[in-house]
Amino acid sequence: MVADHVRALTGLAQNVALLLSLTLLYSVIRPFWRGAPAAVQALAPGALFGLIAVVGMHAPIVVGPGVIADGRMIPVVLAGPFGGPGAAIVAAVIAGLYRVMLGGAGAAAGVGTILTAGLLGVWLGRRRRRDLGLIGFVVLGLVLDAATLLWSLVLPDALARQVLGAALVPVGLFLPMGTLFLGALLTHEERRHSEREHLTLTKFSVDHAAEAMFWLDAEGRFVSANPAALALTRARRDELLGLALADVDLDTDAAAWPALWSAVRAGGRVTGERRYRARDGAVIDVDVSYDFMAYRGREWISAVARDIGDRKRAEAERGRHLVRERRLREQAEAASTLKDQFLATLSHELRTPLTPIVAYARLLRAGRLDGAATTRALDVIERNGQAQSRLVDDLIDVSSIVLGKLRIEPRPVDLVGVARGAVERLREDATAKSITLGLDADGPLVVAGDAIRLQQVIENLVNNALKFTPAGGRVTLRLQRVGNEALLTVRDTGAGIEPVFLPHVFDRFRQADGSMTRAYEGLGVGLAIVRALVELHDGRVSAASEGRGRGATFVVALPISEASNLLETAAPGERGRRTSMLKSLIVALACAGLIQGCAAVAHGPVTAPITLDMKGPVAAGTAATSPKVGRAEAWGILVFATGDASISAAASRGGITRIHHVDQETLNILGVYAKYTTIVYGE
Repeated sequence: MVADHVRALTGLAQNVALLLSLTLLYSVIRPFWRGAPAAVQALAPGALFGLIAVVGMHAPIVVGPGVIADGRMIPVVLAGPFGGPGAAIVAAVIAGLYRVMLGGAGAAAGVGTILTAGLLGVWLGRRRRRDLGLIGFVVLGLVLDAATLLWSLVLPDALARQVLGAALVPVGLFLPMGTLFLGALLTHEERRHSEREHLTLTKFSVDHAAEAMFWLDAEGRFVSANPAALALTRARRDELLGLALADVDLDTDAAAWPALWSAVRAGGRVTGERRYRARDGAVIDVDVSYDFMAYRGREWISAVARDIGDRKRAEAERGRHLVRERRLREQAEAASTLKDQFLATLSHELRTPLTPIVAYARLLRAGRLDGAATTRALDVIERNGQAQSRLVDDLIDVSSIVLGKLRIEPRPVDLVGVARGAVERLREDATAKSITLGLDADGPLVVAGDAIRLQQVIENLVNNALKFTPAGGRVTLRLQRVGNEALLTVRDTGAGIEPVFLPHVFDRFRQADGSMTRAYEGLGVGLAIVRALVELHDGRVSAASEGRGRGATFVVALPISEASNLLETAAPGERGRRTSMLKSLIVALACAGLIQGCAAVAHGPVTAPITLDMKGPVAAGTAATSPKVGRAEAWGILVFATGDASISAAASRGGITRIHHVDQETLNILGVYAKYTTIVYGE
C-alpha cells in the first residue's frame, strides 16, 4: 500500500517537473521563434509542446494496480493559446502518433483524448486567448476530465470499470490542477517576455526620440535623461544627473519646485513654455510637459521638452510679415485713392487750358475780334498751350521716373548762371502776381550736372513758391557754397505746409488739398520731379515750414565740381581775370563747332558747345569756304589756345586771326566752361 502511494507521488513529481521543464524551455526558445517565418512559428512551439507530452507518457502516475494516468493532454491543449492553432495541431499529431506507436488496449482512448485536446487548443489559438485566468484554466482542465471520461467508454467494459473506479478522483483532480499550474506559469512567462519587449521598444523610442525626455525625483533632481535631453542641455550624462531642475529651468527656482511637484502630483500633467539654460550658457525656449508617475512605492516626474526656438522665430517672422502686409495693403489702398484723385485732377487740369483755347479759336474763326482783341486772344491761346505743354512734359518726366528711365548727362555747370536765367524767365510771372522775386548768389558755383535738368529743378521750386505765395509776398533764391556742396535755398512767405503733410511733400500726386474745389491748381508732381532730379545729381533736397501761413523753405544740396575748385584755388588777381573771361566768351576748341556756335551767338544766348577738333574739316582747310567763318570776330567771339602753332595755323585757315594764347591750366578751365555752360553772354 505504501509502495503504491510512493509510486503515485513519484509520478506526480515527475509530471510537475515535466511541466516546469516545459515552462523553462518555452521561456528560452520563445524569443527565437517570434521573429522566424510563419511555418517555423507554428512548428517550433508545437514540437516543444508535443515532445513534452511524449515524455509525460513515460512518467505516469500510478493510481492503482494496473491503472495509470499522465498529463499528456495538458501541453497539447495549451499549445493552442500559447503557440497558435498550428502549434496545437503539431503537438497533437506528435503526441497522437507516439501513442499509436505504444499500442495497447487503451490506444484508441489515448489517441482520442489527445485529438480532443488538440481541437480545444486550435479553438483557443484561433480566438487568441492566452490569459484565460485562474478560473479559465481550471475550467479547461475540467473539460479535459470530461473528455477523458467520455473516451474511457471505448475501453473494454472490465477495463473501463476499473479505470473509472480507480482513476476518476485522482485524474479528475490532476488535470484541472495541472492545467492551472502550467497555464499560470506560461502566462507569467508570456507577460514577462511582453514586458521585456515593451521595455526594449520603449527604450529604443526614448533614446531615438527628437524630444528631450528626463525624469526627476521628489527633490527635483535629474535621475535619468535620453540623448535628446543631453543634446538640448549641452551636458554629459554624469553632469546632468548631478543637477536639479532649478539649475536648468530659468523659470523654476528651488523655492518653486515644491509647488510644481504638488501641482503635477495632484493634476497629473502640467504644461507650459519655459526657458532652459544650457551648460554653455545658451538660453533655449522650450515647450515642456510634466507628468506624474509612480512604481512600486517610488514617485517621479517625467518631462518631455521640445525646442521651440525655430517656432518662436517663425512666429516673430510671421508677425513682421503681417505688419508688412498690413502696411503694404494700406499703402496700396492709399495709392488707389491717390490714383483716383490724380485721374480726377488730371482730367480737370487738361480741360482747364483747353477751355480758353477752344473759345478764342472759335471767336477768331468767326472774325468777331478786332486787332487788339485778336492779339489778346492769341496771347491767351499761346499761354494756355504752353501750360498744357508743361503739363504733358511733367507727366512724361514722372513716367520716366517711375520706369527708371530718367537719365542725365552730368557735366560741369555754373549753377549761378542757371539760376539767373531761371529767375529772369519767371520774373514776369512774379510781377504779374505782385510778388518780389530775388536772387542772392556767390558765384560761380560749378556743379556736375545736366544744365537743362537743373534749370527744371530751379523753375519747379520757384513756380511752387509763386503758386502758394499771395500778392505782396516775397520769394528769394540763395546760392552759396558750404564745404564741398552748393546749397540752393528757395524761401517764400506763402501759405506754408502743415506738419502732417510735410513728410509727403515730395510724394508723387500728393497735394495738401486733394479736392476738386482746392484753391491751387496743379497735378502735384513738380516737387516729386525735383527730388528725382536732385537724387540723379547725387544731391539731396529737403523742405521745412513752421506751419500754415508761415511760408516754406526748400534746400537743394549738390556736390561742387572740380572746375569750381580750380577757380577757388587760383590767386586773387588771376581768379578775377579768369572769371571775367569766362563771363564774356565761348572758347573755340573746334573750328566746325565754332561756326555753329557763332550762328547761335548771333541770336543771343547759346546752348550748343563749341570745341576745337583738329581732325575736323578746318584742319584740312576746307571750312574757309563757309560764309560764316569771317564773321566770328565781328560777333565778339574770343578764341583762346595754348602756344601750339598747329592750332593757330588751323584757326587762321578758318578765318580766325586773333587768338589769345594762355597756359594749359587756364585753357582747361575755359574749356570746361566752353563745353558745358548753358548760357553765355558776349561782350
